[in-house]
Amino acid sequence: MDDGLKRRLIGAAVLVSLAVIFVPMLIEDEPVPGDGVPGGSIPPRENLTFKSQVLKDEIAVPTDAPPPVAGAETEAPPPQRPEPVPPVEPVADEPAVPAPQVASPATEPAPGAAEKPKTPPTPVAKPTAPAPAPKAPAPKITTWIVQVGNYSSREKADGVARQLRGKGLEVFIEPIGTPAAQFRVAVGPEDDRKRAEALIPRIEAAVPGSGKPFIRSYP
Repeated sequence: MDDGLKRRLIGAAVLVSLAVIFVPMLIEDEPVPGDGVPGGSIPPRENLTFKSQVLKDEIAVPTDAPPPVAGAETEAPPPQRPEPVPPVEPVADEPAVPAPQVASPATEPAPGAAEKPKTPPTPVAKPTAPAPAPKAPAPKITTWIVQVGNYSSREKADGVARQLRGKGLEVFIEPIGTPAAQFRVAVGPEDDRKRAEALIPRIEAAVPGSGKPFIRSYP
């Protein structure tokens, strides 16, 4: 279908739709104001009548007063003068009678009731914690060793120690001097002196010709 024909058909459809919507609105009769619309809230024109009523205040007119004469001016009654009030004589003030004064008895201090000087409170000494009792020195335990000999070189001391350890003896090497000038070889220590003395034959058999071993306390 040609594009021009399509456009003309669409335009005609739009015009028909507008005519269907607006033509009925133009054909309907508009309500005439004042004539009344059935079912509406506007009343007919002939019913819109308003009556105005002026409320007048009723003025009370005395019945015994003569009627006012037209054109005559009413004279106001003359003002009445107030009656003079007689002066009031002042009453003399009576002298005020002073109230009797009662003398209060003076309180004399009792003899011997002189104020005593206040003494400052005695400071209370705080209890001091008892000093800890001095600890008793631990009992010194004396042990015993068998000194095998002193050697000038570490290598010689190590050799003697290996021979003694080979016999099942406990051996230690102690350097002497700073720097070490000699090295002491000893067996032990033992808590019992007799047990230490019993080691001497075993030491002499392990290291013959090394000198005479002897007992000494250690340390």
